[in-house]
Amino acid sequence: MPGRKRVLSGTASAAAVAAAAAAVASAAPIAIEERGEHELTLAGIKYLLRPSHAALRTIENKLGCSQLKLIQRGNSHDLLVDELGVIAAELIKAGAKDELTQRVSAERIGELIQEEGLLPIVARLTLCLLDAATGGRTASGEAKAATA
Repeated sequence: MPGRKRVLSGTASAAAVAAAAAAVASAAPIAIEERGEHELTLAGIKYLLRPSHAALRTIENKLGCSQLKLIQRGNSHDLLVDELGVIAAELIKAGAKDELTQRVSAERIGELIQEEGLLPIVARLTLCLLDAATGGRTASGEAKAATA
């Protein structure tokens, strides 16, 4: 978490360091569901998904497919693992609050998606894309306030 430092003994193993970092990172949800925010948990770490205009353009350009077509394919469970990796990585980068998360790779995210299980990830990513496509987001990817 930004601004928080955890001191570990000099004899801590790499696995202990990774476990401690994951525990800190996943301690609390980072997305506020009531605000329409989305998060994705991979390898025990919660990532904020932000469907900004820039992220959506990058996804469309990398995959050569429109946002609406991706939603349709997501609803049909017709997305490749590599495509899921690209979609998730770009949405994660847009929602990143630290430099390390801003540099996630689509390939590694795809591997983590495969390990986590495809069906819940496809559903989460499709819902996030649909939310943006139906006007629920600003260009920066922030959830719009609900109208009365």
